[in-house]
Amino acid sequence: MQQALTAANGISACSRKTITKNLTLDEKQPLARETPMSKTPEAVPWWLGKLKERDLMRAFFAKTWTKIGNRVEVMFPDKVRDLYYSAGRLAGLETQREYFKLGRQRPPGDFKGIVEFIKMALSILIVPFGDVKISRLYKLFLDEEAVIEIQDNPYASGMKTPEPSCYFLRGFIEAVLEYLTDSNKIVYEKLVVVEETCMASGGEACTFKMTLTYPARG
Repeated sequence: MQQALTAANGISACSRKTITKNLTLDEKQPLARETPMSKTPEAVPWWLGKLKERDLMRAFFAKTWTKIGNRVEVMFPDKVRDLYYSAGRLAGLETQREYFKLGRQRPPGDFKGIVEFIKMALSILIVPFGDVKISRLYKLFLDEEAVIEIQDNPYASGMKTPEPSCYFLRGFIEAVLEYLTDSNKIVYEKLVVVEETCMASGGEACTFKMTLTYPARG
């Protein structure tokens, strides 16, 4: 028994010496310098170098819109035109109401200003991936007319129809034009919005003609 205790004490003493030696060595070693955290490598989009961001978003939007249209046509085959047109009118009313309420700006007071606002709203909110411009704007004796042209219109891309079919956009333009002319108390005899050409029916662009006819003077 005495021999076993002596041996155990010897091992403990040896262990204490080893631990003390290691601690002494560690204390003498210089502290490692803190290295700055390496930056996380930026993720490279899979489409980089294949499609520009604008082209990608236009393609995604067009594909999604076409799928929605196909689903609506299956569910409501006789109401496709009315549903899109009504949705466009609702979007037009809400857009200009919120814009002028939140921005606290006065609505444009003449036909030219209204057309420019419609072009701006289409470019920023409704067709951000298309090329929207006012191709014609003129005033006749009793009429004022304007044509808004949309190149690369994602609402019409990938669609094939026998006639112009951008009912949503026509409803949007018509609602904004009606509301702003009425809010400015512009007296008119007739207000008409027509989609003259459409990419879905073979046109190079989608064009929307707006005509405001004033009452005869006299």
